[in-house]
Amino acid sequence: MKISKLILISLLSLFVLLCTGCVENTNTNNTSNTNFSMDSNVSSNSTNLTNIHSVEINESAIDENTIDINSTINTDSVENYDIAIANNAFAFDMYSMVIVENEQNVFFSPYSIFTAVAMCYDGAENSTKEQIANVFYFPLNKTVLGMSSKDLISEINSGSDEYELETANALWVQKDFDLKQQYISNAVNYYSGKVAKVDFVNQPENSRVLINDWVESKTNDKIKDLIPDGVIKPKYTRLILTNAIYFNGKWMDEFDKENTQDKSFYPAQDEEISVETMYAKKYFSYGESSNAKILELPYKGNDLCMYIVLPNENEIQDFETSFSLNDYNTLKSNMDSKYEVRTWLPKFKFETKTELANSLIKMGMVDAFDSSNNSTFSGISDENLTISNVIHQAFVDVQEQGTEAAAATAVVMCVDEAYVEPDPVRDFKVDHPFMFFIEDKRTGCILFIGKVESPEYE
Repeated sequence: MKISKLILISLLSLFVLLCTGCVENTNTNNTSNTNFSMDSNVSSNSTNLTNIHSVEINESAIDENTIDINSTINTDSVENYDIAIANNAFAFDMYSMVIVENEQNVFFSPYSIFTAVAMCYDGAENSTKEQIANVFYFPLNKTVLGMSSKDLISEINSGSDEYELETANALWVQKDFDLKQQYISNAVNYYSGKVAKVDFVNQPENSRVLINDWVESKTNDKIKDLIPDGVIKPKYTRLILTNAIYFNGKWMDEFDKENTQDKSFYPAQDEEISVETMYAKKYFSYGESSNAKILELPYKGNDLCMYIVLPNENEIQDFETSFSLNDYNTLKSNMDSKYEVRTWLPKFKFETKTELANSLIKMGMVDAFDSSNNSTFSGISDENLTISNVIHQAFVDVQEQGTEAAAATAVVMCVDEAYVEPDPVRDFKVDHPFMFFIEDKRTGCILFIGKVESPEYE
């Protein structure tokens, strides 16, 4: 039995999902399928990217802070489904898996992975659907997820003169492989999916270059070679789904470069390195708990911000294994903007690339990767598709002016005047490993999550 593969990609954070399945009858006459046509030919020329179409999306806002998995999965209304909190719950679940295989710096976009798999989930059925729903907190009612995703994507892409934030989805289909018309329609309507025909069978390298060019164009050239050599299998690959997210924002109050100095940073208690460290003394939103401090660094426009979570002790491994979404929300609720805070923050810039298939399997998404016909993506095609790989790539750059971040996923983000006496100045000295979050304040959605154990800036 021949196998076909589906690759899912999400950008700035990259996620690659490959599905395999029987393709013996690719010329089926089933009227529920469509040989979706596009005007573009497979080529590495970036001008072909203009032939991919898109649709407009509505906008919405979400701002809840808690989640119950049973009520979330079984909800039948968009009003009762909080997609941002579902995304955030998945973010912490995935973080706990990623840190097991990453000893130092961590960075990924839960939103990118969440959205890429959501497009795949739209075609999942039976136990495959139920397992994905449990891992990602998706509602079993796919229309609820689709409409919620449409609203969230619209909010993210609503645009601003103060910063750059864009997310994009695309489906890359083998030119003679039939996808069901309803699946194509949902991908375009709910996920603003751009659909392009390629030739994985006869032109695998040209197809790979075309997709990678699209990824680079959507991430300001920050994510390169998302799909590496060997991922596309001419005999098997039939569909690649990609999601990209790119963010470039300046701090509301930029750090003065003249205050940046080399300072000591302690990756571990018995280790010391010298790193470029920024400094500012300003009124920031600041909070504390029994084991950590939190600081909010807003970006211009005040729609997005970075939260720095600094453990009190230099024991990041112990801290991160117990730090939950509830802890994160509680820490944020303790924040107050009345404090003047002396802040020392190292500059950092790094890129990550991670294979997530094993992590998703361990989290319970088993049947989707099972090539022995347990996988059911019958909503995508009549062929027996399964996932073979999940690749995620992300980039982050934090310096005096602000932050640039990108990710991609493929399946192949005032002083209180009532106070008479000023509060004491708080110190927020980031001189040991810490966690950070880039959050869309309009929706409450965590777009990026990371950990810095060894700051690097080149």
